[in-house]
Amino acid sequence: MKHYDYIEWLLYKNKMLTKEKLDEMEQHLFNCDTCMEIFLTLIDEEEVRSAGKFVTNNFTSNVIEKMPKLKIVKHKKKQKKKIFNYQFGYYVAVASVTIILTFGGFYTDLVDIVPKLSASIKVPNKSTNIIANFSDSIVDSTSSFLFSIENIDRNKRRKNIER
Repeated sequence: MKHYDYIEWLLYKNKMLTKEKLDEMEQHLFNCDTCMEIFLTLIDEEEVRSAGKFVTNNFTSNVIEKMPKLKIVKHKKKQKKKIFNYQFGYYVAVASVTIILTFGGFYTDLVDIVPKLSASIKVPNKSTNIIANFSDSIVDSTSSFLFSIENIDRNKRRKNIER
């Protein structure tokens, strides 16, 4: 949907467009809330006052009187009853399957089989964490480097003390 900008709506309001364009924009205005908001910002106080001269005080009551009487439609209880019947039917079906499985010994066999299955499953070795191994190797290398520097310093001190 193509939206019109503020300037286009200003031209529309002042009727400075072709008849076809005015009709097109009017139809768009009925369907687009965004453009309706833009158009409504163009209406100023003077226009509201001048429109008040044409609208009578009993305008609202006249419009309501001319509207046809609307019937209030009550929701049918049958629809709710149908939904209840469907839900009850599903409940009965699930309960029936559960009872059949219980009497057939499915759950008892399941309790016996699960420990056997869990014992037979082999857990694969965890994959090594490359980043953790890399950081460990850096720490080890740094520690050994510092340790070697300390040993060199100790060896020099010993040689100096022995002399």
